[in-house]
Amino acid sequence: MQIKKLLFLFFIFGFWTNLFPETPTVDLTNLGETPIFLAKSMLVYEDTSQNLDWDEIHSETSKNKFQTFSSSEEAFNFSYSKSTFWLKVLINNPTDEDVHSNLVIAYPRIKTLDLFVNSNDGTKRIPSGYSVPVEKRPYQSRFFVFPILFAKQSKTELYIKVNSPNAINLPIQLWRQKFYDRHEIDDHVMQAIYFGITIAMIVFNLFLFFILRDESYLLYVLVVFSIAISIAAYNGIASEYIWKNSPWLDQYAINLFISIVLILFLIFMRNLLQTKKILPKLDPINFILIVIQIVLSIAYIISFDTFVRLLVLSHSITSLWILIIGVMCSLKKQRIAYFFLLAFAFLFLALIVSTLRALGYIPTNVFTIEGPQYGSAAEMMLLAFALADRYNTIIREKEIAESKVKYNLERSNLDLEEKVRERTFKLNQTLSAMRRDLFVAKNIQENSIQVDPQLLRELKLVYRYLPVSEVGGDFFDIIRLQNANFRILIADATGHGVHAAMITMAIKGLYDPIKEFELQPNQVLEIFNEEFMDNFVSLNSLLTAMILDINFNEKTIHFASAGHPAAVLLHDGKIELLAKTGRMIGLKKQTHYDLKSTKFQSGDRLFIFTDGVYEAFNSKNEEFGEENLHKFLMATNSLPLGQVEENLLQTLENFQNGSDRQDDLTILGFDL
Repeated sequence: MQIKKLLFLFFIFGFWTNLFPETPTVDLTNLGETPIFLAKSMLVYEDTSQNLDWDEIHSETSKNKFQTFSSSEEAFNFSYSKSTFWLKVLINNPTDEDVHSNLVIAYPRIKTLDLFVNSNDGTKRIPSGYSVPVEKRPYQSRFFVFPILFAKQSKTELYIKVNSPNAINLPIQLWRQKFYDRHEIDDHVMQAIYFGITIAMIVFNLFLFFILRDESYLLYVLVVFSIAISIAAYNGIASEYIWKNSPWLDQYAINLFISIVLILFLIFMRNLLQTKKILPKLDPINFILIVIQIVLSIAYIISFDTFVRLLVLSHSITSLWILIIGVMCSLKKQRIAYFFLLAFAFLFLALIVSTLRALGYIPTNVFTIEGPQYGSAAEMMLLAFALADRYNTIIREKEIAESKVKYNLERSNLDLEEKVRERTFKLNQTLSAMRRDLFVAKNIQENSIQVDPQLLRELKLVYRYLPVSEVGGDFFDIIRLQNANFRILIADATGHGVHAAMITMAIKGLYDPIKEFELQPNQVLEIFNEEFMDNFVSLNSLLTAMILDINFNEKTIHFASAGHPAAVLLHDGKIELLAKTGRMIGLKKQTHYDLKSTKFQSGDRLFIFTDGVYEAFNSKNEEFGEENLHKFLMATNSLPLGQVEENLLQTLENFQNGSDRQDDLTILGFDL
């Protein structure tokens, strides 16, 4: 009789336990370097009315409604559902230390995801989900992360409220905070590698498109770019970095971008596999599928709940069709189709896995979540191989065509040689005339920068002007404004040679009428820029310029610089740089230039130069640089000014070690 009573009580206890299960407990002593997956340890309550709030959920009546729910080891998968799901678990920290942890839901497309932390200190609600802006979430990440402190010797109930129009997948992990931080760094490195490879593929094939003018490369770039955006939307990178506060895009973007990917893939496939010629009867279906994707995408935007499943299903059907076309072209022994088929097989498998997971037919885990990104990476690389094979085919065809052309060229070689001799004679005549013209131009330019000997003595000026060729793009002008006040202009037109020399003549023509205006240097530069923009903007040339007014009575230098290299003032054993005060001449009208001033003392030394002085390169393509120039000027400050400039030219020549100068060089030195 007693045995029967015990069996009866055991049955009643088991029935009651299954009907009203106790909240599962997770022990934090098991929390180490790897996370604890909470899906198997949580109870679930499905609120089909979507009306229950925290007080009702936490009431004694609702507590008994939480039940176990079938899930994978790592995650819940509620697929597409209009219900609100409440999940709960009890976290036990029996240790003698506080545990800093992160609760992570590693899936970015959940609209409402609120965490309720119920402890001895009361209940704390932490809102999250893509409806909450990234900067207002408790932890800014591509996933939903909740930092939680579990006090020592404590038990804490965690409740999670979930609702979303998208497929509801919940990979729920509990990490120690320091190990999750390390994991997140590793994750960002992997994402950087993936998107870095994607950008490299896009840039490389874009260059090939511009070189070969083959639209297959442009279509490949568009396909890869759209896949990259889709992956960014899929794994949360886009919502973390691109659209940080756009719930609409978080809800709609992934399926819309998949439609764009498939549309571009259909166009790319028609072009690469030439389906219009190879499969003329099946080719029209490609257009039908493109129209279906466009129509369903529009309908999906208008009514999300009505068309989301249909759009997801159409993605699988379209993908299967692309795979079938690849198989059929391969059976016709089309070489490039082998690469295409293998490449799309990876993407197709990833898309099918993602679709089945979203519809709830397969479990949610690391493989089914990260699968599309790995599949897209493999597809991207294999398609690149396909285009490389296409490039080799183009090269072979080109070589055949060149061999035919070569035969014809050899036949006409004798005629060409005769014509070359005739034209060489004419070219020599033309070159002789050009040399005479350049000699005249050189004399004209040198005369335009001659300095009055009286000014040379008064300013104690020593200068060097060395153009790369007969004429150059550097120009300077020195005038006396009044008594002990002098104005110095130095300018450098972009480039060198005849074109730059023509700009210097334009500089002189514009500057001469305004150089004696009783205006500050910055005002003269502003007038000069306006005149240059009005008269010579069509020359597509820019120039740097600097105007300095030196007053020997007041011992001041007022200056303004239009992007010109900083002049060097040496005084008291120190260097003062007279840096630029505005942008280059010729960039924009109504440009403002600041005026700056500085003091000097007797015995100071001033150097004004163009960038050719320090932009000297040696055979190793190393630049002499401004820093070396400044050190040289400091080291030779005790030498006579002329000797300093001679030593500088010799130093530059030694540095270049036989390499030719690449820019005009001008340096003005003043003993103040």
